[in-house]
Amino acid sequence: MIALGLGLGALLGLLAVPAVGRLPRGIAERLAQPEWTAQAGRPTVLIGVGSGLGGVLGALAPDGRVLALGLVLLAVLLPAAAIDVAWRVVPDTLIIAGALGGLAVVALTMPGALVPHLLAGVAGGAAALVLAVVARGGFGLGDVKVIAMVGLVVGAALPLAVVAGLLLAGLVSLPVLAVRGRGATLPLVPFLAAGALLACLAPARVVVGL
Repeated sequence: MIALGLGLGALLGLLAVPAVGRLPRGIAERLAQPEWTAQAGRPTVLIGVGSGLGGVLGALAPDGRVLALGLVLLAVLLPAAAIDVAWRVVPDTLIIAGALGGLAVVALTMPGALVPHLLAGVAGGAAALVLAVVARGGFGLGDVKVIAMVGLVVGAALPLAVVAGLLLAGLVSLPVLAVRGRGATLPLVPFLAAGALLACLAPARVVVGL
């Protein structure tokens, strides 16, 4: 399935190009970042990253169901990550598309797991919202929505996705803070996306209910 993953990933990267260019325009809260961050939305970057991650999904996914869920995550989190890097916002359009796409795959391939996936999304979103309130700005509502959407897609694997994403963000933040100082900000969606894809590929014996 590697070739299939590579091809579909490249296609999703190509489709992400107009999304990255258009979706942030309607969000008043967007915050422009340094000019170099716009490189995350370049077609070559999106297509290359999409193809690479698609290939990884194709190589590691144990079956078509997991591959489909991984591609749903890739389709929405690739443009969401690029937008978060450049604007520090996450368009609701991508969140809704990911939630509907993930639930559709679950409903078609394992209907018995639909309720647990719904509960994971609701519980994950609620917990993330509490964290956002406690963090007072260190954790945005866009991140909350991403976590809720990922919960709907990966179900019981959500804790693994969040923990992996936050650990990765913590590791990267150390050199960033050392170079740019305490006022530096870090987009969280790219790290949550990495954690989500990792959780999606976790063996069923490790993650019950995926």
